[in-house]
Amino acid sequence: MQTEKPQFDRVIILVLDALGLGAMPDVHLVRPNDVGSNTLKHVVRAAGGLSLPNLERLGLGTVAPDSGLRVEPNPISVHSVFSLGYKGADTYLGHQVIMGSRVPDVPEELFEVVRDDVAAALRRHGHHVEPAGDGLAALFVDGRMICGDNLESDPLQTYHCVGSIDDQPYEEIVAVGEILRSVARVRRVVAMGGYGFNAADIRRCTERRPTGQCGVNNVALGLYTSNYVVRHLTSGTKPDVQIPTILKKAGFEVELIGKVADVITCQGAHKEPHVLTQPVLDATYASLARVKRGLIAINIQETDLAGHDESAERYAACLRMSDEGIGRMMDMLGPRDLLIVTGDHGNDPTIGHDKHTREFTPLLVWNPHIKPRGIFMRESLADIAATIADIFDVEAPEIGTSFLDEIQLS
Repeated sequence: MQTEKPQFDRVIILVLDALGLGAMPDVHLVRPNDVGSNTLKHVVRAAGGLSLPNLERLGLGTVAPDSGLRVEPNPISVHSVFSLGYKGADTYLGHQVIMGSRVPDVPEELFEVVRDDVAAALRRHGHHVEPAGDGLAALFVDGRMICGDNLESDPLQTYHCVGSIDDQPYEEIVAVGEILRSVARVRRVVAMGGYGFNAADIRRCTERRPTGQCGVNNVALGLYTSNYVVRHLTSGTKPDVQIPTILKKAGFEVELIGKVADVITCQGAHKEPHVLTQPVLDATYASLARVKRGLIAINIQETDLAGHDESAERYAACLRMSDEGIGRMMDMLGPRDLLIVTGDHGNDPTIGHDKHTREFTPLLVWNPHIKPRGIFMRESLADIAATIADIFDVEAPEIGTSFLDEIQLS
């Protein structure tokens, strides 16, 4: 019988953004458009089958036996399934919970509520502002970009500033996004840029949804397939009760790679907010070669973008690339490393809408000497942060229950 908790020098969290395993039981009440969603199952089916050898041997097919992946009878990980532990289905909210804090309590409102204040702030900074069109709350700024609601997010939570990098430097889009952030009260402002379209295309793709949201239809614009560049400008985060900041203050190394570098605040952390999968993986390999003791957190975002783009084929391709990367990571890990693979919500590209879906996500925990086992479903993604705090013997995050006692090494 194990009497001492296992000792680790490094924990690597890999979030496969939008890797959902099936709709949560409450969706018929809170998100009826998500009824029937099952991101992994539907991607595998649309791809005509999918081989993900590393994720399969870790146990992804085992915890999602109806997905169409190979069901490994003897997975090599400690494996389970997560309930999200937060309302909705959102990367920003999901990552706050993964890092151990409750969802920020900030106002939720449509862009039209703050539109006039945003316009006034932009004009004070010398920008030209006009309505995006008749009956549209979104704003057309400097004849080149649109500020409004982010249509691919749930209503009331996220605004965006969208522009073409063919028309202006991306930094100018971010600068307008920062002004929008200074006025907005919602959780997130997203500064979005891409190539291959112009201001007229952006304005043509600006629309009002039945939800009251008014902004750019980024899927129709083709933004997510145009070397997409993004910054997430957040508000209401609570870094002091989240595991990255707790670890950093305790003297551990913290590196945030991919989208997590934007949506998580941690002063002094090494951050690389890449979007495309290969740069995220390359940065991860470099981090593994560099970090000696602490936390490396990674987000693979392109799976989520494929969901927004309603492209199961692209989603499958991203999973294949990620699986290869996971295999390389595992080859780089030693006996005092712990790898945790999960998701933050779903984004079923076949469900009939371009928003996230409220789904269960996987928990796959691996070390070269781990004793594999299935464990009971976890109630919250915050259990990851609580487990990391337990591993490093630091202050506990705001929420979460450690599963370290479920991990045994041979």
